[in-house]
Amino acid sequence: MPLIIVIKLNALTVKLTMLGAAELAAINFAAGWALERNIKIKVFSDSKSSIEAIRSPKVKSNFVLSVKDNLYNAKDLVSLVWVKVHAGNPGNELADHFAKIASSCGADMPIPAPVV
Repeated sequence: MPLIIVIKLNALTVKLTMLGAAELAAINFAAGWALERNIKIKVFSDSKSSIEAIRSPKVKSNFVLSVKDNLYNAKDLVSLVWVKVHAGNPGNELADHFAKIASSCGADMPIPAPVV
């Protein structure tokens, strides 16, 4: 059975130039984490725009292309699952709760802004 990890970043607290960049950074981090440890994981995301960007064959953003590259390298280890936002999913609601707490009292995270 794969290890299930919930990663949630609050995009409102991160000043980036692309919608969904914080979520893409979290997905990218998870793929790298799984590759380093050779562990199967499922990444649950409520960011439909991030998943659509990853699935799109017409990506021009170097940032999205690097995320796609990392996911391809981790294809046997990472499953990406979309969950509907604010639909009562306990895991997603808990992740949202912790994201709100972190945005009010958490430390800044150095996430490189993507080149669009």
